[in-house]
Amino acid sequence: MAELTPKERLQPSLLDRLTDNEPERKVEGRDLRVLSPQRLRESVRRDLAWLFNSVNLVSVQDLSGHPEAERSTLNFGLPDLSGKTTASIHVPTVEKQIRKAIWEFEPRLMKNTVRVRLLQDENSMGPNALCLVIEAELWAQPLPLRLFLRTDLNLETGEAQVTDVTGQAG
Repeated sequence: MAELTPKERLQPSLLDRLTDNEPERKVEGRDLRVLSPQRLRESVRRDLAWLFNSVNLVSVQDLSGHPEAERSTLNFGLPDLSGKTTASIHVPTVEKQIRKAIWEFEPRLMKNTVRVRLLQDENSMGPNALCLVIEAELWAQPLPLRLFLRTDLNLETGEAQVTDVTGQAG
């Protein structure tokens, strides 16, 4: 197989490139500078978990007069869902808020491919939990990668668990 050009290589996110996990090593190996598709998936899953486990500024402060701040990293995260029950939230609104957060803060996912939907099955939901499926295409060369994530939201604590279920998707 031909070597990928520099433009085609999958690079770690800026945060990952700035983080030195091995400060004693003076030279980084190629495997740390270029991502495999699996490492790219894991990086996106981890970053989405961070996004979903953060409470955005709009939850505590009105930013309607500051649209740039509303789209900036000041507003990183989701609305505060802790303390809510499934009966007290409007699911389409939560789906829309999650999709908007992904659009704003995860540029590696192709915006027009992001789908967020509630998984309605008795085993997945309780009175204080939501289970959502996120489907999207992840930018990659030579072709985008299909990504399927299961996100479990604990409404009591506000904690989100994001699991890559790509291999299990039907």
